[in-house]
Amino acid sequence: MGNINSRNVLVLHLGGLVFLCGILFFSFLDWAPFFDKGEPREALVVQEIFAHGDWLFPLKRGEEVPSKPPLFHWFAAMASKAWGGLTEATVRFPSALFATVGVLSLYFLGRRLFDPQAAFLGAIILSTSVPYQSMAISARVDMTLTFFVTLALVIFYLIYRNDLTGNFGYYCFYFILGIGILAKGPVGLVLPGMVIFSFVGLKKRWDLLSRISLHPGVILTLVIGMSWYGTALMRGGEDFFNRQLLHENLARFFVYGEGGSGHQKPFYYYFPYLILGGLPWSLFLPFVMVQWFKGRAFLKDPVLFLLLWVGIVFFFFSLSAGKRAIYLLPLYPPLSLLIGLWLAQPGSEGRMRLLGLKSVGWLAVFMGLTMLAVFLVVAAGNGTSGLLSYFAVMLKPKDRANLSIVQQTLDRAGWFFLPFLLSSALLWLSVARNLLTLNARAAAFGLACLSVLTGVLVQGAVMPAIAESRSYKPFVTEVKRQLGENENLYLYGEGWDYAPVLFYLGDRVQVITAGLPSMQEKMQESGDYYIMGEREWRKIAAGEAGVIPVELRSQGTGPDGKDPIVLVRGMKSGKGK
Repeated sequence: MGNINSRNVLVLHLGGLVFLCGILFFSFLDWAPFFDKGEPREALVVQEIFAHGDWLFPLKRGEEVPSKPPLFHWFAAMASKAWGGLTEATVRFPSALFATVGVLSLYFLGRRLFDPQAAFLGAIILSTSVPYQSMAISARVDMTLTFFVTLALVIFYLIYRNDLTGNFGYYCFYFILGIGILAKGPVGLVLPGMVIFSFVGLKKRWDLLSRISLHPGVILTLVIGMSWYGTALMRGGEDFFNRQLLHENLARFFVYGEGGSGHQKPFYYYFPYLILGGLPWSLFLPFVMVQWFKGRAFLKDPVLFLLLWVGIVFFFFSLSAGKRAIYLLPLYPPLSLLIGLWLAQPGSEGRMRLLGLKSVGWLAVFMGLTMLAVFLVVAAGNGTSGLLSYFAVMLKPKDRANLSIVQQTLDRAGWFFLPFLLSSALLWLSVARNLLTLNARAAAFGLACLSVLTGVLVQGAVMPAIAESRSYKPFVTEVKRQLGENENLYLYGEGWDYAPVLFYLGDRVQVITAGLPSMQEKMQESGDYYIMGEREWRKIAAGEAGVIPVELRSQGTGPDGKDPIVLVRGMKSGKGK
């Protein structure tokens, strides 16, 4: 009877998690055209594989060495082949797939380490975490890396517990490590290696370390990872060495200032981001950490392993010269499981747990009443302008522009926004009631519902509106409609990020890298069409805007929100007909 119940719980949990991932991840794969810098850059590599069949060493447009190994791009190209066409959704598909399998992997790890309830809560927290959710629908390599790092560490811990015995477990472990290198380079090996070495060292399990390091499976990792790097080095030569090995790995980690990644941030950069990006779940994090360290719970193997996983990823990237918020993605699986374990505990054992539940409970009361007040203000017809204006002073100009778009979107979507506000207010008050009565599990499910509602609003309404204001896709569509196949079309890409245009135009456009004087001369001597940034057109026209008129101007302002582009025609308009 117990086995039957256990099997039913397993089926319900897995079904619920797959359904949740389906809503949050797969429903939004085609949520918007490409409009930022990262997605179209990866999409260009996928396009090269899809269109020209160069799977081993794909170059952007057959020329530029990509910045990352091709594992993500292989999966995206296969998804595009299976779908019968290359779209934003097919390029994003691997991220959604690996995010979903990552959630399920964490659930199974949680069942092994703790119990089904803690595992289920941990998996829910992971799938509804804002950073994880946003990367699950993004055409970036980071979710692929996160999945293989997670899977490698899950397999290692099963080996450590003797749940996986014999050579099969070891070979699985080394196979995953090798594949992880192809996700984002050496970091796919370094991160799990540091966690494993630290854990084994603290447990003084040198016998296990020697078995792992001397196992023939090491050769499998090297063959998978290094064979591709060797082939790429032979084909790409110095350009590949400088781009992927030196700049993307060594310089990005060690070099500050000129020659580095361009994302230099102070050491403490990730501390506020971890709290703000992890809301609402991060509200419990200080209490979780204090309680476990005070109670020496970290001495238990499962908790210690997860804490090391979180801590090493966090401090490793904190030491890096280049810092970006998405780099922390590999720590969200263990962090989610730790918070899920804490919430799944029955009762109010310990003063710190009681303080944590009560503190977050009163904060939930405040949030509920605030959301209710906002609902009443918006329902009275006052809109969101006054409310959102308070946040504008804290933002950069680019983000203030996004805030304006958000405000307009919410005002237009009143039919959805008003029920969202009311539902959120009621859910916050429900969470508050459950936390103040020490029913943490029920509160966790309320927070999960809040996260789902917020995710649907953001991905279904807010982000598409931002994408609409930034994307060049409508402009490119109109260019294709207006120009015949026999017209020569060139792109001048100085001063703006033109990767989205290249993706949507494909082989239809040729890139020109000449300087401004050369471009001005070329345009005066030809009747060809040119796409360029509006600022560059003004420089080239040099007061002759009437001689070199704009044929078409984009409504989209580009990834940075300040780069509208134009279609112009050379002065000898009879040429090319």
